[in-house]
Amino acid sequence: MPPKFDPNSPESASLISLFTSLGLTSNSATELVRQPKSGVAFKALVDEYDLNGKHFDEKQAGALVKLSALGRKLGPAEKGYIVGRVVDGGLKTPDQVAAAVKYVEGNPAGTPVDQEKFDKASGVGIEISSIDLPELLKAYITSLPSPPDSWLSIGPILGGIKSGQTDLRWANAAEVKTSLETIFTEMFGTKEAAAAARVQAAAAAPKAKPTPKAKPAPAASASAEASSSTTPVIPTNIFREGFLSEFHKPGENPQVDPKLKEQHLAWTKGMVYTRFPPEPNGYLHIGHVKAIMVDFGYAKFHGGRTYLRYDDTNPEAEEGRYFQSILETVRWLGFEPWKITYSSDNFDKLYELAVELIRRGKAYVCTCDAEKIKEDRGMGKGNPVACEHRDTPIEASLREFERMKNGEYEEKTACLRMKMDLTSGNPYMWDTIAYRVKKAPHHRTGDKWKIYPTYDFTHCLCDSIENISHSLCTTEFIPARESYEWLCDALTVYKARQYEFARLNLQGTFLSKRKIAKLVNKKLVKDWDDPRLYTIIALRRRGIPPGALLAFVAELGVTNVNSTTEIKKFESVIRRYLEDSAPRLMMVLNPVKLIIDNVPDDYRVPVQVPLHPKIPVMGTIETSFTKEVYIDSEDFREVDSPDYFRLAPGKSVGLFKAPYPVTCTWYKTDPATGKVTEIHCNLEDSGNAKKAKAYIQWVNVPEAVHIEEVRYFKPLFKSEPPPADFEADVDPESLEVYKNAVIEPAFYELSKKAISDARKESEERTKKAKAEAATETAEKHGEDEPVATAEQLVGNENVRFQGMRLAYFALDRESKLGCLESGAEDKKAGRKDGDKIILNRIVSLKEDAGRNA
Repeated sequence: MPPKFDPNSPESASLISLFTSLGLTSNSATELVRQPKSGVAFKALVDEYDLNGKHFDEKQAGALVKLSALGRKLGPAEKGYIVGRVVDGGLKTPDQVAAAVKYVEGNPAGTPVDQEKFDKASGVGIEISSIDLPELLKAYITSLPSPPDSWLSIGPILGGIKSGQTDLRWANAAEVKTSLETIFTEMFGTKEAAAAARVQAAAAAPKAKPTPKAKPAPAASASAEASSSTTPVIPTNIFREGFLSEFHKPGENPQVDPKLKEQHLAWTKGMVYTRFPPEPNGYLHIGHVKAIMVDFGYAKFHGGRTYLRYDDTNPEAEEGRYFQSILETVRWLGFEPWKITYSSDNFDKLYELAVELIRRGKAYVCTCDAEKIKEDRGMGKGNPVACEHRDTPIEASLREFERMKNGEYEEKTACLRMKMDLTSGNPYMWDTIAYRVKKAPHHRTGDKWKIYPTYDFTHCLCDSIENISHSLCTTEFIPARESYEWLCDALTVYKARQYEFARLNLQGTFLSKRKIAKLVNKKLVKDWDDPRLYTIIALRRRGIPPGALLAFVAELGVTNVNSTTEIKKFESVIRRYLEDSAPRLMMVLNPVKLIIDNVPDDYRVPVQVPLHPKIPVMGTIETSFTKEVYIDSEDFREVDSPDYFRLAPGKSVGLFKAPYPVTCTWYKTDPATGKVTEIHCNLEDSGNAKKAKAYIQWVNVPEAVHIEEVRYFKPLFKSEPPPADFEADVDPESLEVYKNAVIEPAFYELSKKAISDARKESEERTKKAKAEAATETAEKHGEDEPVATAEQLVGNENVRFQGMRLAYFALDRESKLGCLESGAEDKKAGRKDGDKIILNRIVSLKEDAGRNA
């Protein structure tokens, strides 16, 4: 991992102060200094063109940073010309600078810059106001060969504007998006209504003709399509526009030898190849959702392929359960690896490359201890010095490396270091370690190896071996890019192009495996899938749909600027996703019996209740309105007040979809506790009843389904952010359990249909994935390898719904419903002996935000 960055060190603090004085925000300046190569390049630009003491607006300062990154190949005169145009206000944005650099690079060497052509190519002088945008955008849409036909067209249009040649590409991107959304709303209605219409169309398509009477089964089917699917829709907007739309085409990344490019294209046939390379030493967390979506989604969007490569170079930290969990997580999120590989597959090849590196005089065996190596590397403060073994003769290093391989050295007594560039300002170039001695057995190779390659040696070479076209990783690996390229060039092998994006950080929690392990081991949480955590298995257990996680990443967008997202933003996206996809059921959390005194004991009226008020195609379920029903204790007050509209003595209230309102006449309380135990009412069915001012949900007593536990999860920690002694900061009230809740009987039919549909869909998807996967299969270690199965995509959490006026819920994995068991498809849905229902609150409702949700 990169060396720890300290923004308060004298050297870093000085640079941050300089960069902020030039106009960068404090966050941008800090992130720039965090990336040594980028910070050094910008400082060099400032010094070379005497920009110290000047101040620019934020966009101009960003434009200069862009120039320092893109203009490294420009001569002083060309670069100076662009600097001058930024300083005089001609070039105002990073996008304009990028276009300017591209123009100047294409200008014949020694030829003066044609200012008129330069200005045209880089958008100088083009000012597009928000007032002018709507008409310009309408004109642009009219000029398209194919007019947009739905909201799905907005992504391609935005991408076309950015990559096209019209003046619109220089307009403010946020204003363009807002204005275009307004136009699309005029053309196609609101985005939400359009989404609902698509759900309706998708659900209605398979039906030959409408059913005369709505029934629970078809309704559940409609909802299962949206909320219980095992194949989430992959958002594509992040690949059509912005950071991820600007990558090179396969084969355009430069190579030290042109033949390497030819060989690469011959193998890939011009397809995009990416990889997701997790270390199998723990469960993946929410930050990995973004990495998985970027790695797999980018290749999928471009018709390419993605490897799932386990970076298993540390035998001491790996466990078999993590290999299987990682594959299940990738698939649950909607992606299928083209091929599963392991860094250990290449141990023989990597060893040969290490020997070749020594032969080329680019590596040496070092027997210094860890402290001496750290001292030679400048103790993290710079000014590295050469190791005393750096000039060891090649034959001697080859001999010592062989001894390392044969186990003749103990751990931490010898390592192979790469002979890099000690004059570089990048610590990754200060003779990084390539191999170290480890005598632990390996999960896949057993006791064969006594030495193991480091991540810094393995990563780029495995990318090369697998012909990866786009090596995508997070921004902490920006400094590593230089060393990766150095290593590939030193060995004259194909070099993948690395791109870095900002990692996903959430407020109010942490994602450290070490810290989570402490919570698990000390039993402060139930396990790694405790729904209060943000591991992906915990989010899955909580009931968050995979499509909602992908929607969250897509809404945040992908850039290379680090930031932290508030939990409320995360929950807002989850709510919106469920709002459009989850069916509704009547559920009562704290039930109290309501008895209607003026109807007979056998009173029963069929009531049709919609599964979704805004999506009629989801259908309805039928329940019965009876003499006795449960309502929530919060929907009754013993003492009325003017601002209270629900039930109270002498007051009327509507029961959702019931034929008539009811009026409270009297009630009973428990003498010991004072709690209300029964509410007696009259049914206002005389024809003179006024329309109710409020409606409450209810569940009929005879058919009520009793729920063993309803679990409400709140923030795990009392403090934000969690302190260093986080174990003591765990909130004992972060889990609240309700044990008396009831739900309407349609719950069983809905659950059975959701699981049945999920199983069928997962079987079809798994069959298709196996057909499209690489045909090569490993002959060794087959029993230990993770396997893709249909079952791993289906779980109790596929049962999701909204408890009306309460929250969104999912069925917990500890639940047991006989009607959901495999082989029970033909059995009637309903309660069986041994059933146990446990519900997890996924997220609160919008209108419930004040309820400490």
